Amino acid sequence: MEKSDEIEVYRRVCSSETIYSGKRGFFKDFIESIRNSVHNSWIDNVFGVLSRDDERVRCVLTDSKIKHIVSGILSRVKPLFRDKDDKISTSKRLEGCKLINANDYEKALLCFSQAVLRAPYAGKIKPSKEDLNLGLALLARAEALMALREYEFAISDLEAIDFDLPKNLREQLERKLQECYRLVEESKKSIDTYRSNGGEVKNNYRKPVFPELTGGLHRSLPGISNLVEIQETIEAGKHAVAADDVKIGDVIAHEAPLASCLLPEYYGTHCHHCFVRLRAPLGCSVCSSVAFCGKKCRDEALQTYHKYECKLLVLLIGSGMSILSMLTLRMVTQVGLQGCLQLFQRVCEKDSAVNNVNSEKCQSNLSKSSKRRLRKKKLKESSQQASPDHFSVKSEEEFNKRENVDDRAYDLVTLDSKRTNLDFFERTLMAIFLVKCLQRVDFLENTSQDSPTGNEVAVAALLLRNLQLLQFNAHEIFETRVSNEHRFRGSKTVYLGVAIYPGVARFNHDCYPAVTRYFSGRDIVIKATRPLTKGQVIAENYGPIFTKRNFKERQRNLEGRYWFKCTCDPCKQDWPTFEELINCSPKIRCTTENCKGLLLQGIHSSNLVKCTSCKKKINLESSIISLSYCEENYSQGLASMEQENPDEAIEKITKALDKFHRIASPPHRETHLAEIALAACMADSGNRWRPTFT
Repeated sequence: MEKSDEIEVYRRVCSSETIYSGKRGFFKDFIESIRNSVHNSWIDNVFGVLSRDDERVRCVLTDSKIKHIVSGILSRVKPLFRDKDDKISTSKRLEGCKLINANDYEKALLCFSQAVLRAPYAGKIKPSKEDLNLGLALLARAEALMALREYEFAISDLEAIDFDLPKNLREQLERKLQECYRLVEESKKSIDTYRSNGGEVKNNYRKPVFPELTGGLHRSLPGISNLVEIQETIEAGKHAVAADDVKIGDVIAHEAPLASCLLPEYYGTHCHHCFVRLRAPLGCSVCSSVAFCGKKCRDEALQTYHKYECKLLVLLIGSGMSILSMLTLRMVTQVGLQGCLQLFQRVCEKDSAVNNVNSEKCQSNLSKSSKRRLRKKKLKESSQQASPDHFSVKSEEEFNKRENVDDRAYDLVTLDSKRTNLDFFERTLMAIFLVKCLQRVDFLENTSQDSPTGNEVAVAALLLRNLQLLQFNAHEIFETRVSNEHRFRGSKTVYLGVAIYPGVARFNHDCYPAVTRYFSGRDIVIKATRPLTKGQVIAENYGPIFTKRNFKERQRNLEGRYWFKCTCDPCKQDWPTFEELINCSPKIRCTTENCKGLLLQGIHSSNLVKCTSCKKKINLESSIISLSYCEENYSQGLASMEQENPDEAIEKITKALDKFHRIASPPHRETHLAEIALAACMADSGNRWRPTFT
């Protein structure tokens, strides 16, 4: 197999994995069944000639060759979810009460949490028997939390009982609340005294820390610093560059996600909405599949996306769809039908504007008659394009309610011109499957069995667009799992879910990134790990770093997953990996003002070297001494890290790195080790988990 064919096969596999799993679930079989029925000739000659997402959706839903096969299979789609169970809830609560009597509060807490999550909740002012069961479970869990001195969690549980209770239970609740308020104030005083004496309060269930942006908030980029500006070039597209000098440690982004999805394996350990670790979870009022950290997150989710996804979660997971496909759905469910219709209209308008610009570039040499024919063709096509009149919109007022709907994600690249017909076909089938799921939970109105409605096509086309843009622009959210032995040694990164950040998505890739990222809850934080001057590209890393993987491996990975050839300095100059850097010395910067020459040390017996750029003889002695100073400070910083003092480590490593980049140029083994250590110390203030018991 030739190299180009090998890359194409790898790209094909990577692309499919962003839609569905090839190893589990029924969606893979669904795809293969449809392909075997219509054959590649139909995909290439009928479906493949279409250029718009709404056309692709409508074709699959209406073409006689395929529509009956697709509708026949998808007609069997039904809601599937984990229901509430009053008996299990009661059983777990009684088990927890026995553990309370035995003073085993941690195990009791687990039982009470299961009782809370499985308890039915009607949500009525006048309680039913099931509501009382939930109230009893919350009261019991609050007692366990008070015994564990976790009073704020206990208060959250007591305040979550937002329905009426019998008089005796209501009095019990009020007494516990008052006691908790008093104990919280006392514990705060104790904690303040402890901290003033240099102590550190250890808390695995920390609320997210939100650092301030260096330079203030950008006027038009939410969550991005004023140190950033967006430029556009033919080679790099729209990308972030430094609007001013950037220093090591500068916070250049702290962005909330436009949409995010938790991986199913963490539904029981992390909040479904904000991704923080669960201690005293609350459940959905309908399903037992997910959990929330508190009433606020639960209510926000239930008022937006979860009221639709609730009864579909088991079905979606069982389909084998990728987490990106779930995020595709979340981008739709969280804005509702009217928001989707407005987004689809905006996407159509943006695409039309782009096509007009491209068309004008191509028309300069056309004759007048050709230009007239082209204008008529455009007029006809635009009349067929989606508009508010094309949809079932209740009223103009309701449609305009969504004026603030965020459409920034739809400016991000989809690389549609590089996609194969089969890739579009598989994504279209996933979009239609998701629409059929939404029909079953009343997301869509006025659906028809005979032909697709305008709303159905619009939502499916939006889903199809999401499936394309998320492939190249989504970020994996992670937490640092800390070992019991040491804060840094033995720690590992665990991926919790995915999200789309329209601002940070503008940061291009570099195999030697200028920044590091970590997460606070589900917010992304970007900090500089090396200095940048005004105009330099601010690049992060999409996976392969030059220190760990060689040039060929990085190129294969990036071409397969992100469809581009990297031209960063490590790739152009084929920088060595860690193993090969052991005996390599960094290049010293020429000390002549405004000279950008780089000088090799150790070639001559003396420290006097002629610069090939400015032609002057430069004495490297001072720079070599400074380089030794940097390496010494790296060691001191790593020692502070070993002593589990990240703030001190950051201070020492930052000072040394700043000096190194003034006097020398990478690659340099010790410098890159220090940068990796710096990134780990910065991430320590983000999502972090240290197991306290097994």
